[in-house]
Amino acid sequence: MSEPINPFPIHGYFGPELFCNRDDERDMLIEAVRNGRNITLFAPRRIGKSALIHHVFHFLHPKWSCIYLDVQESASFKDFTNLFLTSVLNGVKRQKTLFNKVQEWLLSFRPVLSTNPHTGSFEVEIDFKSDAQQQTSIKSAFQLLDSQGPTVIALDEFQHIHSWDEGFAVESWLRSEIQHLKNVRFIFSGSQFHLLTEMFQSAKRPFFASTQPMNIGKIEMERYRIFIGRMFQAHGKAIRTEEIDCILEWADGNTYNVQLLCNRIFSKASKKVEQAMIDESIIEIYAENKLSYFALRNSMSKYQWQVLTAIAIEGMVFAPTARDFLKKYDLGAGPSVLRAMEYLLSRELVYQYYQDDGKKYYQVYDIILMRWLQKR
Repeated sequence: MSEPINPFPIHGYFGPELFCNRDDERDMLIEAVRNGRNITLFAPRRIGKSALIHHVFHFLHPKWSCIYLDVQESASFKDFTNLFLTSVLNGVKRQKTLFNKVQEWLLSFRPVLSTNPHTGSFEVEIDFKSDAQQQTSIKSAFQLLDSQGPTVIALDEFQHIHSWDEGFAVESWLRSEIQHLKNVRFIFSGSQFHLLTEMFQSAKRPFFASTQPMNIGKIEMERYRIFIGRMFQAHGKAIRTEEIDCILEWADGNTYNVQLLCNRIFSKASKKVEQAMIDESIIEIYAENKLSYFALRNSMSKYQWQVLTAIAIEGMVFAPTARDFLKKYDLGAGPSVLRAMEYLLSRELVYQYYQDDGKKYYQVYDIILMRWLQKR
């Protein structure tokens, strides 16, 4: 595992030293997996869910085989099957005996095996002739892994299977196969809360009551504050608490945006972070996203954009049809706002969150877009 030059990587997992906290969530996941419980992991995008999964994998190695795949990368069951087999091969490559068994087993399917020149990872491509052949290959892989000892498989953005034509059938088939495994545990994770909730908490669905639900939110500000200060200090760069708080406030505690802004500031500072460096980095981020935001504005009606802007400026909206909110932003009637909200939610431009007491509120999903709209 190579270490990045910048201690605030935006993509990938580089070990526990560059991972901020999540100790409680890590321990909960490890405890569940080790005790034979499958997990459904809920988290908004860019909050650090995928990195947390790899963080858990770090602590389960080498006794566990750890396999990760992003279901969102597949557009069909065939894509998923090839992606799954690729992930299995890459997941066990550090375990020589098991890797050889998996590789030998894969050769029976006459695959095209290659290596990604950028990542060094293996890639598997098999021209399956039928769904039955695909099911057989996945079932055989499950059985092989089950026979070799403890394994955890993380299916990230799992709700994406319902974007396939055969999605519902795959859900039912997967559930029937998974229930027979003794040594393989699953982490089903995703960012579309309503879809995952329907899949795992509706009595009409195959996965009903089959997993332990777990929700992760933003990292506590104080813990992030300590982490950021330590990372800068470890590289001989001074940063005051005031500047760290400015970063955290702008990023709204969103993991990706904290990392993004810290990454920029770290590259600018030689010995000491100045407020001007933070301001300059934020302006750069706005400038890079400006054209895509203009395109976004042109893709919707003027009124939908007006509602989106109002929610961004407000920050958190608990009652979008409340009289004060409608009057403050000149939004007209409540039913019109509800129709616009339905559109914004469907496009994941606005997200519905819940406070600890269960009270729901709405916020612009893309924090950078939210800050950009607030500045206009």
